[in-house]
Amino acid sequence: MAQWRRYPGTPALQHRQLSQTEAEAFTAKARPWQEITTPIPERGDATTCANRLHNLERAIETLHNHLIPSGEAFSLSQLLGEPTEAAGYRAGPVFIRGQVLSEAGGGLCLIATNLYQLFLHAGCRVLERHNHSIDAYGEERFYSLGEDAAIAYSTKDLAIRNHFQMPMLLQIRLGPHAVHSALLGPGARPVQTLVHSVVLERYPPSTEQQHPGWQVSTSRFSKQASSSRWLQDYLAFSHYRPC
Repeated sequence: MAQWRRYPGTPALQHRQLSQTEAEAFTAKARPWQEITTPIPERGDATTCANRLHNLERAIETLHNHLIPSGEAFSLSQLLGEPTEAAGYRAGPVFIRGQVLSEAGGGLCLIATNLYQLFLHAGCRVLERHNHSIDAYGEERFYSLGEDAAIAYSTKDLAIRNHFQMPMLLQIRLGPHAVHSALLGPGARPVQTLVHSVVLERYPPSTEQQHPGWQVSTSRFSKQASSSRWLQDYLAFSHYRPC
């Protein structure tokens, strides 16, 4: 994925997952840069919920203790590969062209959303991100509008670049009711950030049973540790259809 889009990085991104011993050595000298917790929705029957948890656990096994060297890219789709049944994934809910369907790998957008927020608030350079096509959860959504991310193999990716002068270690784990992630570095966090999302427009639903659509802008302002000046370095717009 990252190579197709010409993101900076090496072909063997998947080989940079540290062993437990290597990760412990890194974290012993590292400082926490950012942490994010994303609650896991409990919508669906018992099978749907079990499959969602299985898919999250399967993906987290691949992502945990992943080292992102300075200057290189992180592509979520490239690391996870195509989420098929042959790859160990089960059927789960996905949003396709404004509809809720079931496909292998359903539920992985929760990880994409968690990591988008993690990288965004940490100050990383966002190369690619897509919001969901609909606001399917309405007021029960597990993210702020404009701060979600969707992935679909070969068409939608979440990709960032580590433009800092030091490597970053991604740690992510599955709790009983949430996904927890953290980004660590060998030195102090290079930047402070402020992220602000604003609803620009509300699109009314066609029926009372539907959720409205939205147009949302998300801005990030960053400040170097040695500076007192805040600069806007990120702006994204998210469009959600009524559903």
